[in-house]
Amino acid sequence: MSAWLERRIAEISEEIRRYPTPIARCDQHLPALLEERSRLMSQLEKQSCSAEALWINDGGFDAA
Repeated sequence: MSAWLERRIAEISEEIRRYPTPIARCDQHLPALLEERSRLMSQLEKQSCSAEALWINDGGFDAA
């Protein structure tokens, strides 16, 4: 799932970079893209494990 999220974030970021200018105040597509990218980035962050969690799950020492 994280590979799909990363790919989708990259696609949206590219679309944002190439968004035609000037951007009208009434434009609704660009804010929607920014919101979707933000939502996906939050999802990706929630799925990610910390480096310590990865180490422990990989056989590292848990001092707790």
